[in-house]
Amino acid sequence: MPNTTRGASKTTTTTGIGGSKSTEDASMRQAKANANQRPPSSPPRSGMEEAPAADSPSVPGEVARELAKLYALILEKSDSHDKKLEEIRITTCATESKLVDIASRISNVEGRLGFLEDAQERLEANPPATSKEVEVLREKLDDVENRERRCNLRFVGFPESCENNDAVAFLEGIIPTLFDIDFAKGLEIDRAHRLGAIPRRQDGDQSTRPRAIIARFLRFQDCERIAEAARKKGNVIWGGRRIMVFPDYSRMLNEKWAKFKDCKKLLHNKNIRFALNYPAVLVVKTAQGPMRFEDHKRAMPFIHSLN
Repeated sequence: MPNTTRGASKTTTTTGIGGSKSTEDASMRQAKANANQRPPSSPPRSGMEEAPAADSPSVPGEVARELAKLYALILEKSDSHDKKLEEIRITTCATESKLVDIASRISNVEGRLGFLEDAQERLEANPPATSKEVEVLREKLDDVENRERRCNLRFVGFPESCENNDAVAFLEGIIPTLFDIDFAKGLEIDRAHRLGAIPRRQDGDQSTRPRAIIARFLRFQDCERIAEAARKKGNVIWGGRRIMVFPDYSRMLNEKWAKFKDCKKLLHNKNIRFALNYPAVLVVKTAQGPMRFEDHKRAMPFIHSLN
């Protein structure tokens, strides 16, 4: 029994050692097979790629310097961009202010345009008179005024205060004898008075030039007879003074008559008969017949051509 057990134990131990060796052999064979199946190892790196590994202690300092330069550059660019953004902001604010002002002006212009459009509509509905129509109305008004004054005469040359504050009685008494006119129905004057304020010199003395007396006659025929008699007599003297008689016309008509002043002077020098008729028509009497001129510029060359 004991021998059997010891032999069995030895057999068992021999068998265990041989199994372990066979297992190790199998593992070695498997490792070799795996090694044969691995890809070939990569070639060794170049010296340049291996250099950093050799200089690895100095790499962090260079990186820090580069990072510092990069940070400084970023700060510089950031400041520059901030300045540009500030300029853009200021420009934008100014532009917005101008846009607000432009919008306000446009609103004001729109309001004015609306007012003008309304005014234009009113004008179209009720158009005003044209300049030509206004001139026609002005001429008609002036004609009415002059026809209203046709019974008036102006007497120039009577000394101041000679009428004793009653110009009507003074003229009614002196005109028939002064102009040698016999009024069958008697001379009747509606009203008469001096024109303007009493003129005085700077030293306070009364001026030697008397004011004119304007008289309105009751009958137009009496007025015409007095004016005709004054033209025929020429120089009318009273109290050592020359008395002149003029029709009483409007200022507009007197300006028209004044334009013919040079024409009348030239006609007098040439002893040519003429007449200046109402409203402002120069009638030149020639051998071929009377010639009428309403424009003094056309009358002057014709007068120069006369012998």
